[in-house]
Amino acid sequence: MLLKRLEMNGFKSFADKVAIDFVPGMTAVVGPNGSGKSNITEAIRWVLGEQSAKSLRGGRMGDVIFAGSDTRKPINFAEVSLILENEDHFLPLDYSEVAVTRRIYRNGDSEFLINKENCRLKDIVDLFMDSGLGRESFSIISQGKIDEILNSKPEERRSIFEEAAGVLKYKHRKKQAENKLFETEENLNRVQDILYELEGQLEPLEMQASIAKDYLFQQEELEKYEVTLLASEISSLTEKLAEVRKEFGENQTVLIKLREELHAEEAVISREKQALNETDIALDKLQERLLVETEKLEQLEGERNLQLERKKHSSENEQVYAETLAVITEKITALEEQKEVLSSSKLEKETALEIAIKAKKELEATLAKYDDLSEEAIENRKSDYIDLRHTQTTINNDLGYIERQIGQITSRIDKLDLENSHHVDDRKDMLAQIETTKTHLTKIQSELTEQMEIYREVQQTLAKQEAVFGTQERALYKHYETVQQMKSRKETLEELADDYAGFFQGVREVLKAKKEIPGILGALVELVEIPAKYQQAMETALGASAQNVVVEDDRVAREAISFLKKTKSGRATFLPLSTIQPRELPAATKNALSNQPAFIALASEVISFDEKVSPVILNALGTTILAKDLKGANTLARLVNFRYRIVTLEGDVVNAGGSMTGGATKGGKSSILTRKHELGQLAEKIAELNESTREMESAVQLAKDSMAKKREELEETRVIGENLRLQEKELLGKLDRETENLERFNKQLQLYDIEKADGSEELNKLLERKETLLQEQVEIAKQIEVTDEEIKAMTSSSKALESKRAADLESLSSLKAQIAAKREQLQSATEAVERVTTTLHENYEQKEAAEQKLASLKTNLTSVHTSEETARKSIEELRKDKTETSEKLTQTRQTRAELQEKLELLEAELTQKNNQISFYMEQKNNAEISIGRLEVDIVNRIDRLQEAYLLTPEQAEEKILSEVNTEQARSKVRLLKRSIDELGIVNIGAIEEFERIQERFDFLTGQQADLLAAKETLFKVMDEMDEEMKIRFSESFEAIKTEFAIVFPELFGGGSAELVLLDPENLLTTGIDIVVQPPGKKLQNLSLRSGGERALTAIALLFAIIRVRPVPFCILDEVEAALDEANVTRFSRYLKQFESGTQFIVITHRKGTMEEADVLYGVTMQESGVSKLVSVRLEETAELIK
Repeated sequence: MLLKRLEMNGFKSFADKVAIDFVPGMTAVVGPNGSGKSNITEAIRWVLGEQSAKSLRGGRMGDVIFAGSDTRKPINFAEVSLILENEDHFLPLDYSEVAVTRRIYRNGDSEFLINKENCRLKDIVDLFMDSGLGRESFSIISQGKIDEILNSKPEERRSIFEEAAGVLKYKHRKKQAENKLFETEENLNRVQDILYELEGQLEPLEMQASIAKDYLFQQEELEKYEVTLLASEISSLTEKLAEVRKEFGENQTVLIKLREELHAEEAVISREKQALNETDIALDKLQERLLVETEKLEQLEGERNLQLERKKHSSENEQVYAETLAVITEKITALEEQKEVLSSSKLEKETALEIAIKAKKELEATLAKYDDLSEEAIENRKSDYIDLRHTQTTINNDLGYIERQIGQITSRIDKLDLENSHHVDDRKDMLAQIETTKTHLTKIQSELTEQMEIYREVQQTLAKQEAVFGTQERALYKHYETVQQMKSRKETLEELADDYAGFFQGVREVLKAKKEIPGILGALVELVEIPAKYQQAMETALGASAQNVVVEDDRVAREAISFLKKTKSGRATFLPLSTIQPRELPAATKNALSNQPAFIALASEVISFDEKVSPVILNALGTTILAKDLKGANTLARLVNFRYRIVTLEGDVVNAGGSMTGGATKGGKSSILTRKHELGQLAEKIAELNESTREMESAVQLAKDSMAKKREELEETRVIGENLRLQEKELLGKLDRETENLERFNKQLQLYDIEKADGSEELNKLLERKETLLQEQVEIAKQIEVTDEEIKAMTSSSKALESKRAADLESLSSLKAQIAAKREQLQSATEAVERVTTTLHENYEQKEAAEQKLASLKTNLTSVHTSEETARKSIEELRKDKTETSEKLTQTRQTRAELQEKLELLEAELTQKNNQISFYMEQKNNAEISIGRLEVDIVNRIDRLQEAYLLTPEQAEEKILSEVNTEQARSKVRLLKRSIDELGIVNIGAIEEFERIQERFDFLTGQQADLLAAKETLFKVMDEMDEEMKIRFSESFEAIKTEFAIVFPELFGGGSAELVLLDPENLLTTGIDIVVQPPGKKLQNLSLRSGGERALTAIALLFAIIRVRPVPFCILDEVEAALDEANVTRFSRYLKQFESGTQFIVITHRKGTMEEADVLYGVTMQESGVSKLVSVRLEETAELIK
């Protein structure tokens, strides 16, 4: 597989769409700091699924969108596409080319695509999982990743080994299994909680069913009298209903007429609003158009200004080169004239030389004739004289030479003495400097030792803090677990409460329909608050009446009953506040009870409730007496003559009439009341636990902050130690250099002594030689004087001839000197001509270059002028368009204002019409309410007949008791209902409810068994995943360890390295340490090495992983930044070994890496805040050069 192309649009500093084509081998991306080259790495990581904005150097994910610059507006989205060649199906997709795209908008929306098909982020992450190419894989090493690998804890460092081992998919599957296990346990807890609730409902239902027969008997008596009462009331209400309906019809007629007028006005307003809306749309379009034209105008003006600036720059350059060309031309003219003058002078000197040579030859021929006239004796004597003169000259010359030598040696000895004194002073300074350096070095070494001790102390303190933090963190997580369990229990109870679990089916359905049936206040048990100590007593006292539904009036009760019939959802008992009357003990009875030790209070007095429902509460519990125990209850029952029900704190009952109920159910059974009480307790406990959780979180955070500070202190101490170590190293180097300089000075001083001794010895020898020569000079002078007298005598006869010959000899000597001088003059003239010729040639070359540059500038100036003229015309046209748009915008705004004013007038008229309709609607509604109430009253009575006795009004008329009037019937009905109420709530549907709950209980028991089996299966799957991960991790680690041991010495040129498992017994959690020994150094932990050694070690680890787990491509972002030039060269050459199997994309600024790259991409910011790309294919460039 190959990485073919990266496309970016609006990502960070790449505001414009940019495409980078990658080739096999190495691609290098270079550029100055801040140019945005690292954004390329981050773009690849982002498209591969990176979800952390912080790791992309941002605060939130929207920060990856181009945020604008001084000259550009922000872009509304960012998009990155990665195109991969998949011929070998490295990726598990049936495509030869795979394009992965990620897009984000400023509103936070994101899109993900694979080959232009929408997908999820998870699909992209899964596609690259365990391929070695994921966003956090070892194939993408971003800035700082090297330090992260090196500085991370050993346990954190194992992640790159897991990626190389291919265990991430198993970890992911294990995580999924853990999530499923958590869900299974949650579901199991919920099922168990529901089973617990249902188990507590089964036994009370059996007891409630036993009361039904007594209830049915009294219900038959109630039917006879209630039918008579209802039939009479229906007849009276029907007559009143006819009168109200007539009034309702009159109001309805007026409303119909007003509504027709209203509809007509609304149609007009609708049309006006449509026109206004269309005007707004046109206005928006014009504003948008004006904005676009303004932006384009600014852009064109900017381009034109740029062209004008270029034009000005080109004109200035043209003037400069024209002036330069003129100067060069003048120089050439001057040089041509100089060359002509020098050539003429050279020719004159050649002619003069030839004449002198000819004269010399003629004079030599004349002198040859004198040889035959010389006398041998005179010549011999003269020869002796000449020898003496020569000897005298030699002696004089030797004396002069010796005098000069003596002076030179004396000066040299004096100079040596002066220099020696200076060097002695310098040596003293050097010795003082060495002592200063030694003192400073001793101080630094002492500080370093002290700093290392501080480092160890801080390290130990940090270790202790980490241990305490670990304990606190584990305690916090355990606390979280407790809170979560309570919340889970509370949620389960709330779900049961929301579902009205434990209520009779009819009650549950009515309570669920509260929103559909206004006026339902809730079940009786929902409307009271019961102290914990009275919980059991009140549960018994309320019994089934706890599920009676409290409603505002009898109309709501009828509506609810109608709902139950319509949906066939069961039955329920309703307590209308408008009809229920409170029941209370006589004051005398209550006073008598208050004097009894067994008496606690009336049941209605120990609970809390809204005053609004007071009648219902007093009706249910106003005559129920609470006693301390059963014996006391018997005493109180006899006191009240067994007319009222008495309940003990343990739930035993002495019923009205004297019967007794008592006993106990299995411990732990739940009911509606206990559930409500438990919910309250859970809420309080959770609140308390949340408070303690916050305290523990605060303590953990404090510990974490303390550790962070201690880590910062540790890092500061380490940095100080590193600085001191560097200072120590510098001082040791400085001391070595100063010591070497001192040794060199000592040697120099020794040389001075030797040279001075040699000079003194040579001076003594010269003085002795001078004395000898002075004596010889006197002797030679005497001999010359004698010889000269002899020659004068011998040559007196031939003096004239000899005088002529001497003159000719002198002339010949003069000619020879002239010829030598003329030859030197000719040589100087020749060299001058050659110099002028060379300078002239150089000036001609400069002139040609200047003429070419001037021609290029003229061409460029013409092009710039054309571009500027084009931009000027475009600006004029755009300004005209902008003016037209502005005029249209003003006109459209005026039209909108007129439409708005008209619409406001129409809406004011509409409001007046609505007020009229509201008045008549109120009249109509009042009549309608009256009709509704009357109809409800009639329907309620008819429904009562139908629901309670299955009778129509006509049938009820036939069953009226003729001997009983309406008041007698109402009194009898009241007495019967009171008697029935004293029985308590009778649940006729208890058997059906019991069967339903039993069925559900059995079903959930089966669910519980299934969940337990699923839990065991998940544990087994997790164990299998662990075993597979151990095997893969172990095999991969050993392979990487072996390769690392090979790669390290290859990169370092020697040494050794080893990967060490800190806890080999726990392969799933063990940390990994790196121990290295560069050549010539001792074996140490990686953290103690220098920055360059650490960086090169991390690179060696990367190469080892690639050798074990080859990847199609690898992205390295300035990983070699900390290396010196030699190691950079070694690193880049080592990369070339992997080119056959891996593409490398290298973000770099190091020359050695660039030299090895096949393709170079340059990232620049020609425009502030906007990155641009320039590419160079080095192989093609090399071919062009050839």
